[in-house]
Amino acid sequence: MRLALMIGICVLAGCSNNATEAPAPSQEVFVGTWRSVTPSLEFLRLSVAPKSSEFGVLGSRLTFSGVAWEGSGKIDGDSLVLPMTLAGQTVPIGMVIAHATDARTLRVHVQPSTSSPLDITFVRD
Repeated sequence: MRLALMIGICVLAGCSNNATEAPAPSQEVFVGTWRSVTPSLEFLRLSVAPKSSEFGVLGSRLTFSGVAWEGSGKIDGDSLVLPMTLAGQTVPIGMVIAHATDARTLRVHVQPSTSSPLDITFVRD
């Protein structure tokens, strides 16, 4: 009887250490056009779209003050991780990590290679 009870509990729990982890968000959570609502950084825009050339990869463009960063990456855990370059270049210049807090809001950590990181809040445009 105890063995049957333990097997039943194990089956319900999934017999996995990952049973308590939330599933990774779908690409649709990140796809779209976003505008910054962080004070003094309202002029930033972020666009994210699936890449047709690579399955599971999202392409992005972050624009600010006439400058554009481009990158592509995948969802890692609950965040979209994007190595970035200047538009048209191949040398990495930073990293963008986006985390969806809800369907309309992204918290984005921008880590330039040569300066201080920025934490920016974006909302769907």
